[in-house]
Amino acid sequence: MATATDTVKTEDSGEKFNLGRYLSEVQVELKKAEWPTRAELIRLTQVVLTLIFIVAVYCGGLDGLLGLVTNRLFNRV
Repeated sequence: MATATDTVKTEDSGEKFNLGRYLSEVQVELKKAEWPTRAELIRLTQVVLTLIFIVAVYCGGLDGLLGLVTNRLFNRV
């Protein structure tokens, strides 16, 4: 079973892959990232949810309209 200290030799460089070192480097890089403020996060979440609602209403309306057209086209009223 693999543990955090297990190493695997990579094919291209000849160096061993160290999972613990990799995870610590990921943590360092995540600290460098610029994260959104709480206000930005809330605003962008509202934008996404609004767009999801608009697309859902559009798809539902289009589905209903096309259903009516095909039903009338094939006389299945």
